Amino acid sequence: MERVTSVVKAENRSDILAAVVQLFHGLNIEVEALYMVRWRGSETLRIHMAVEANREGCRRIEANLQEVLSVKSVKTERAAKNVLGEACTKS
Repeated sequence: MERVTSVVKAENRSDILAAVVQLFHGLNIEVEALYMVRWRGSETLRIHMAVEANREGCRRIEANLQEVLSVKSVKTERAAKNVLGEACTKS
């Protein structure tokens, strides 16, 4: 098991955070950290989350996040040291 960081870009919808949390609950994966930001005037959310997962878990997380309604992209990194302490940059 290792720390996995996922960054999700999604449409700014009221149900997207609930859908992501429900997905992790359904996969029985405990979320260590979760941070969501929306830039003023932007229609895109960035959701940063950290979990403990093995290689198969990483694959399941990324595949399932791609299927969540309104998700535009998913970037997953393994063994990231600092998840929420990093400054978010607008993209």
